[in-house]
Amino acid sequence: MLCFVKSEPPRPFSFIDWTSLSDPFEDARFESLQSFMLVAMFAHCGVLFRDDGELGWYARAIFGPIFLLSALVGLRYPVAKSRCVMVTLGVTSLWLVIAWPNFANHLFLEWSVLLFLTLCRQDKKLGLNGLRWLVATIFFYTGFQKFLMGQYFEGQFFLVRVATSEKFRVVFELVLPEEEVARLVEMGAGFGTGPYETSSTLFLAMSNAVWIGEMGAAILLLFPKWRKLALFAGIALVLGIEVGARELVFGCVFTILLLIFYQGRNAIALWPAFAAVQILSVASRLLFPDLRFN
Repeated sequence: MLCFVKSEPPRPFSFIDWTSLSDPFEDARFESLQSFMLVAMFAHCGVLFRDDGELGWYARAIFGPIFLLSALVGLRYPVAKSRCVMVTLGVTSLWLVIAWPNFANHLFLEWSVLLFLTLCRQDKKLGLNGLRWLVATIFFYTGFQKFLMGQYFEGQFFLVRVATSEKFRVVFELVLPEEEVARLVEMGAGFGTGPYETSSTLFLAMSNAVWIGEMGAAILLLFPKWRKLALFAGIALVLGIEVGARELVFGCVFTILLLIFYQGRNAIALWPAFAAVQILSVASRLLFPDLRFN
């Protein structure tokens, strides 16, 4: 008696199927991301505590207390963690509505992560796969956007930053001639000033490495063979950007999201350290307003 086994037709894009990832720590990875986001939203909200405007009032009176309570309850009682994430998503949605359209795109990224964690709380594998797609898409889009803008080819974006931002100046004056830094500072990105150009080959290489690295890492994340290389390259790129930008809340969030591509358990154990960095960055801003890390 012959037994015929029906085989599935080959899928042309199976190489980008995140479901093929074998993740023995899937539940722990999902839950650690929930814990991290509970702390992250309180940290991000803390950036607004010194704001004297309407948004600062909302942060101190509504957002901050609810974010803090959700974090404390969710971390203390794991059974309630998913509900705390839902509450945090609701408050973040209110934040977006009140601040619209004057908010950093980082807030929308955090809202998107909370949405995945809420909708996929019963299917953690689906949630993690969706977040992997989110990370790859964001990385590629940000690089492609820089390519279309064309302000990184000759380093114009960073040159203007050097002219106007002390934190970027501290980084790039190491690779720019002193006379060029002095000229940029004198122009101060005022109307009609320029040209914003440089003779430093290393500076131009660094500028173009940003958009090339973002698009390249996003593409390599699709291939299992190159995924680990893309992961470490992506983290290195984020760290490099943060040296100048010093947006530690965003840097920690995106690094944690990149780490969901890494299948080892040791990556899961890193979330408290990243959460602590966020809290410390906000505390430093509240205690030392001139020392800003966001």
